[in-house]
Amino acid sequence: MKKYIHSIFRIFFLLFSFSCSNLFAYDHQYPESWDELQSNDGWVMIKETDRVKIFSKQLDVSPLPASRAEMISNVKMDRLVDAAWLIEKSMEVFPNAYITNTGIYHQRGDTSYTAYQVIDIPFMAPRLYQFNSIRHGNNIHWVKTDTINASYNPDELLLPPVNFGSWEVVRIENQSKITYRLCTDPGGNVPLWIVEQANQYNLPLLLIDLETYANRKIISE
Repeated sequence: MKKYIHSIFRIFFLLFSFSCSNLFAYDHQYPESWDELQSNDGWVMIKETDRVKIFSKQLDVSPLPASRAEMISNVKMDRLVDAAWLIEKSMEVFPNAYITNTGIYHQRGDTSYTAYQVIDIPFMAPRLYQFNSIRHGNNIHWVKTDTINASYNPDELLLPPVNFGSWEVVRIENQSKITYRLCTDPGGNVPLWIVEQANQYNLPLLLIDLETYANRKIISE
């Protein structure tokens, strides 16, 4: 009897593992516009603050222009990338990003996961962003995923049709250069100019919040 129960349990475990592996299958496929987003050609600077430069470039995949933000920081590269990688703490890392819920669906080692974020911007319906993310050294890439089961969206939140981007941190002399790239389309009936204005306002805060968190972690250690 015990042997029979053990066999049934083993079969159930194998079937469950197989279903999960298919649910979270990830072959790191990038959208067609990925290389164009990563290219430094074609960007136009649209805003400059004391520390952050914001650039814009139109890609065919989205009605919204893609965005690129750059900032020089005194915080070490690995600290900044480590902070950006902490998806489960993104509400703490990015307090100005309107993230109300976040988590990891499936972790694949230390360099890849499938995750989600709920972003609730004032005067807009909340959006559920589901994406695959992979870390290459001091670079983080994420791409919208369509493989998540509907049960992971019980509130039937809006799912943005386009969402991919990256964090990149490189050494410049004794400082770190942070570059954030984003191509997104939040979907729904939000006027595009409102989204563009929101991006121009929030992107500098995003980079500064990242630096603040990474620097605070250094001080606390």
